[in-house]
Amino acid sequence: MIELTLITLLNFVGDNFCDYRNIGHDNYKSLLLAYSDASYKYGPLEVKGIIEKSDNFKVAAIATAAIKCPQHIME
Repeated sequence: MIELTLITLLNFVGDNFCDYRNIGHDNYKSLLLAYSDASYKYGPLEVKGIIEKSDNFKVAAIATAAIKCPQHIME
């Protein structure tokens, strides 16, 4: 398994977040589902560790989503 980094996590979650938004889920549900998918793929402790260690996580997460699917972020 590859080492999980913040960029890897946000890219994975960003793609899944956009997919969930595209099928009609709201932002909150899409975010929870996307992080659940990441926990399944990478392991919950690894995902939690990346989130805990990261500075400015919220800004990086919003920026990733805004790049991947701006139509859902700007609503």
